[in-house]
Amino acid sequence: MTSRGRVKQLEKIHAEISAGGSCFTTRALKKYLGIEVNTDMLPSSVYFSDFLDGFQGEITRLQDQEEYLKYQINQYKVKKRMHLAKYDEEVATSSLTEKIMKDSKLSLIIEEARELPAMNTNNTADPFFSVKCDEKVVFQSPMISDTADPVWSSRLVIPVSNKNHLIEVEVWDDERHPEFIGSFILDLDTYEDQQVHCRWYDLEGPEGISNGEVKVVGQWLYNLVTFHQMYIDKYEHLINVNEKSLLQVTEQINKLYSLDGKELLIAWLSPPPPPVTAKSRRSQHFLSVPPSKNNSVIGSPKNSPKSRYTKPAAFSNFLANKDFDKIRYESPLGHSTQKPSHVSLDYFAIGMFISSRLKAKK
Repeated sequence: MTSRGRVKQLEKIHAEISAGGSCFTTRALKKYLGIEVNTDMLPSSVYFSDFLDGFQGEITRLQDQEEYLKYQINQYKVKKRMHLAKYDEEVATSSLTEKIMKDSKLSLIIEEARELPAMNTNNTADPFFSVKCDEKVVFQSPMISDTADPVWSSRLVIPVSNKNHLIEVEVWDDERHPEFIGSFILDLDTYEDQQVHCRWYDLEGPEGISNGEVKVVGQWLYNLVTFHQMYIDKYEHLINVNEKSLLQVTEQINKLYSLDGKELLIAWLSPPPPPVTAKSRRSQHFLSVPPSKNNSVIGSPKNSPKSRYTKPAAFSNFLANKDFDKIRYESPLGHSTQKPSHVSLDYFAIGMFISSRLKAKK
């Protein structure tokens, strides 16, 4: 709340600008200050009640921002302490000379595909995909019928012992009689920063042409010492940035409670700009998804054998094993809570249709 002293000071300023009248215009306010200020929170004709409400609103906004920054700093400190504890634990139990840990893993979510070629007479396909590591099939998705834009949201984890693994995703049509659509290579070097990445990969078909795109979310964890050190540095930086912002907001509040006259109005209507902060990893993650085929990541399968265009024996053996759950991996990126979608019925429309038919018979 605005203190009694602030209310009197605002009354004095309002009377001075309005020359004893009941209101003044924002144009008169800018002329009184002699500089361009932000008057968006004030109406064109400013009565004292509007003046007081605008000032109180600014105080409330700054106080809310101050509380939020304190909360953010506390959360970052908690997360930093958590990673510090994990870092100390990893340093004590692992070898610092080991670049790739024994239980290194690439966690993937193959979310969806788009603009697949027409493989059926109705210009759709019956797509499914398989993931191969060093020419061995380690995962197969369920088939989705009659669509050129399938959504799988399939999760898997691939153990990684070195950076030379050849990881390839192949998209096929019709699980009963597989026909190759396209494939791409997942380059482990592009996941070397141990961050979560979301990318669209271009499907290269048998004749080297683009046969659509596949969206992949992936993260390669291979060294927990550097992983936790990275987050320790990240949260330390965020703490420093938010502490600077908190100091700036606190100083602004103190100015609004201590300054008088024109200095008070300038501090209120021309606040200093907030410090520029880097975007969070989460926002970078979603904004990095290319919106079109022109920006997709080309996962070229040129390093894979030419025989991949024909269904390999290993793939046939894999399809013969119907108990896929025993050989599928589950990703620590999260557990899917989505239930199978069902076709929803508009019972109101059905009722109206039946009523109209009954009336027509009468």
